[in-house]
Amino acid sequence: MKFLLLANFKSHKTTAEVKSWFETVAPVAQKYQDKMSIIVAPSFPHLPIATGIQGFRDSGILLCSQDVSPFPPGAYTGAVNATQLKDLGVTHALVGHSERRRFFHETHQEIANKVTNLVEVGLTPAVCLSAEDISPQFAALDDSTQNQCIYCFEPPADIGGTVAAPADLIMQNVDAIRHFTTAPVLYGGSVTPDNVRSLLGLKLDGLLVATASLDPVNFNRIIETVANEL
Repeated sequence: MKFLLLANFKSHKTTAEVKSWFETVAPVAQKYQDKMSIIVAPSFPHLPIATGIQGFRDSGILLCSQDVSPFPPGAYTGAVNATQLKDLGVTHALVGHSERRRFFHETHQEIANKVTNLVEVGLTPAVCLSAEDISPQFAALDDSTQNQCIYCFEPPADIGGTVAAPADLIMQNVDAIRHFTTAPVLYGGSVTPDNVRSLLGLKLDGLLVATASLDPVNFNRIIETVANEL
């Protein structure tokens, strides 16, 4: 399986900024699509923008939503369901990000419901887990969906800075996740162009990049480093 590089814009960027980002990153992503899968998660309103940008389809970039409704299509005002995301060309969806758990009070069961809805329509859930979430989240997930996700260990204390978590802490929790699943496991938390090389020395299946992904030049540096080290 290819190395996974997932960019999360969170609640950032205007339409013009998203368009400029994809125009800058797409040519670099295209060069290395045989080595890695680049997955990008803009805000909901910006998901359709990427597919209309020249060079996007040739770049191999995959679209990811930052969330999904825990409900199927129906009378759920304000919710965006998995089928609607698939119609937009989305292939992946972040679920259970620590910010969703903290600010939106999402439960393990709600996240498990999102995973089920995504898998049922053929989308890949990217399940984010802190150390405390690992056991209860896997207990909530349906056995039939556990190996159809990708997982990301993201310690909340290390999100949004410039220093990643210690290597032994990362691998302790990555191994804990692998106890439950054979699916790919990523690390996320202050991944930058300056520390990405050291992270590539760990036995990871990919990286989740947030703050450092907002600048397309910085993200291109990360792509180039990953490509050169693989």
